[in-house]
Amino acid sequence: RAFAFECSMFDFHFSTWGYRIEPTDAGCRVTEWTEDLRPESAFEMSKQISGVDDRAARNRQTMSTTLERLATALEASAG
Repeated sequence: RAFAFECSMFDFHFSTWGYRIEPTDAGCRVTEWTEDLRPESAFEMSKQISGVDDRAARNRQTMSTTLERLATALEASAG
């Protein structure tokens, strides 16, 4: 029904990422989510390291891409 993993480097935990799977009348709904655990003081350094200015927007973009690819793969295998 759900699984999650923690993203970390050394002893620094910077996010939790997960998926929830819920049954629907037509099959199932998969919801991807993330929780940013970085302190605000780490935002600027994170931008410099990753090159990503808006982490929340980037996460939404990559989550949408992942879910679209998952749907495409499942529809192809069912068909």
